[in-house]
Amino acid sequence: MRTSTPAFVLRRIRWSDSSLILTLYSLDFGRISAMAKGALRPGNKFLGRLELFGQTELELSRREGRELDTATEASVISHNAFLRTDHSAFAGAGLFTDWLLAVVSHGNEPSGPVYRLTGSVFSLLETGAPPWPVICGGVVKLLQLSGLGLSADACVACGNPPGEHPRWSHSSGGILCEGCVEQGFPVKSGIVSFLARAQNSDLEPLSRVRLWQGGYIQCHSLLKEYAQVHLEHRLALKSEKVMKEILDGTR
Repeated sequence: MRTSTPAFVLRRIRWSDSSLILTLYSLDFGRISAMAKGALRPGNKFLGRLELFGQTELELSRREGRELDTATEASVISHNAFLRTDHSAFAGAGLFTDWLLAVVSHGNEPSGPVYRLTGSVFSLLETGAPPWPVICGGVVKLLQLSGLGLSADACVACGNPPGEHPRWSHSSGGILCEGCVEQGFPVKSGIVSFLARAQNSDLEPLSRVRLWQGGYIQCHSLLKEYAQVHLEHRLALKSEKVMKEILDGTR
């Protein structure tokens, strides 16, 4: 079956001297893999059209029961070149990609909201937005869309406001108020406020929120631990170390 779909290039693996295997998140098929034969040959039709983090309209040959599709044509929707040339933007796009591939399994049902969320994250990073709030806010929304949403604006046990001294419980699903603190651990109010805002706000205003030095690193660690509890496996976020090394976690 031949079909076409817009997709983001999340991974590129050299398969041979001339071909690539791509990991993609597509609008119509969700997470998929595709072979781009001859993509590395000089003057090939795919040249410059399958770049990492780029958004591309792909024509695919698909066979039922096979996990690897074949790319037959490609045209660029958005190059997103800044994501590959700026070290902070590159690390941010890589970290969100790590999250996307950890949370969304291969062959999942297609999700327009996840596709559009990926586009929003990449677009903000492409314009030079601070990576940490974009990634942390994007992860909150990704978890919501994947059925792993957390609660930060009301106590998960009783529904009351968190109060001045809330606690956090991964297993319970989020924040606990002062009257329901038999479990969980203390969490800073600034992180709670950011997470609550991330649940209900667009990413663009979130990108302007500043935390104390290391605040976003703490926020990201909280999200990672939360996801690992609910996914029941450790997350291999390869770009996390790079993000921590080049950015101090305030923005």
